[in-house]
Amino acid sequence: MGSKKSKDTYPHWSPSCDDVFVDDYIYPEIVAEYLATLIEVDERLEIVDVGCGDGTLGQRFARLRPQCKIEGVDISPDRIARATSKNRDDGNPVYSEFHEINLLKPIYFAQSHYDFMVSAGIFSRGRLGVSDMLAISRVLKPLGIACIGIEKQHFENHAFRPIIAEAVVDRTITKPEYVEVDMYRPSSDMYGNKAIIAVFGRPSLQ
Repeated sequence: MGSKKSKDTYPHWSPSCDDVFVDDYIYPEIVAEYLATLIEVDERLEIVDVGCGDGTLGQRFARLRPQCKIEGVDISPDRIARATSKNRDDGNPVYSEFHEINLLKPIYFAQSHYDFMVSAGIFSRGRLGVSDMLAISRVLKPLGIACIGIEKQHFENHAFRPIIAEAVVDRTITKPEYVEVDMYRPSSDMYGNKAIIAVFGRPSLQ
């Protein structure tokens, strides 16, 4: 379980599309749509949504790839409660299971378990960094894929690119692909804020 201290320290751990930017904050949906391009429509894979927040990313992804199973991870029980209310088009819950986790601590709920890991929102200013991202990626199976949204300014200011490059040399992860995306619609006062989607894999066992 996430500690009270962590919840107090990160009161806005997972941005919510049900909140202020409901019409303009498109970041989770953009990441969900990009993740869907990496998976065939009829594939039945296990996905973990890290920092799932209110479940907007999961709901959008489930609409695009309904055969996949999605589990949610978040530090906030309030956000998890919101995500619990999200349903698929067939009426079933978007998420099959939730894990209330402090991601600043060692991951214990799964190791080498998931086919894909996705995230949009927790890798940003004042939240998680590149070392946290690499540690969390251990939840992936060998040859599993991470599709991680990182706020662009956070990415540039906290050495994500060189540290990721070192991890590639060390064979901790495979060489990433980077895509720059908008976080808000053009109608938003926040338009112009960008994120980087990093897609990389976990190498096969040696």
